[in-house]
Amino acid sequence: MSLIGRSINVALALLICLSVAGTAGATLYYQESVEELDAENSQLRQENQRLQEDLQSTERELQQTSQRLQDLNESLSTTRSDVNQVSENLEETEGQLQSTEEELASTRSDLQAAQRRAEELQGEVQTLESRNNQLQSRVSNLETTNENLRDERDDLQNEVDDLNDEVSQLESDVTDLESQLERRNDQIQQLRRENDRLRSDLAAVCAEVENPPPECS
Repeated sequence: MSLIGRSINVALALLICLSVAGTAGATLYYQESVEELDAENSQLRQENQRLQEDLQSTERELQQTSQRLQDLNESLSTTRSDVNQVSENLEETEGQLQSTEEELASTRSDLQAAQRRAEELQGEVQTLESRNNQLQSRVSNLETTNENLRDERDDLQNEVDDLNDEVSQLESDVTDLESQLERRNDQIQQLRRENDRLRSDLAAVCAEVENPPPECS
């Protein structure tokens, strides 16, 4: 019995040791698992935060991209309008170009005609230059004659001025003589009136005398 009891005690002790060792191992395993889970959870939180930041950055980029897309659409609309305007301007320019080409062709034709006319006029120019030389010689002669005539005119003008001075003096003399003549006419009229008065007085005196003297006859 004593041997069996000791065997049971040993077995029980071994069982207790195994239980303690198992519990310690399990505890250590759970601690390691919890630490791994905490580390993984922390890593996941960091990853989640990074993903949220990436999401916010992506949303901002998306908003910027949307704004750029809107701006590009507006720019595209403006560009299309500009393209239409440029197309209209191009059509108008092509019309002007065609008109200009037609005008250029007409101008070239006119230029050729003008060149032919210039060749014809060249001969006339030579003739006119010869005529011009003759006329210049004639002008030179006429200028000399003109200078002589101007000198003669100046002499005649001086003579005319002298004659005008003489005429002015004569007119002044005539005016003085007319004044004298008028005064003498006044004197004559006065003398005639005096003579008539004296004749009247003489006739009155003679009428009063019985034997009038010869002066009364």
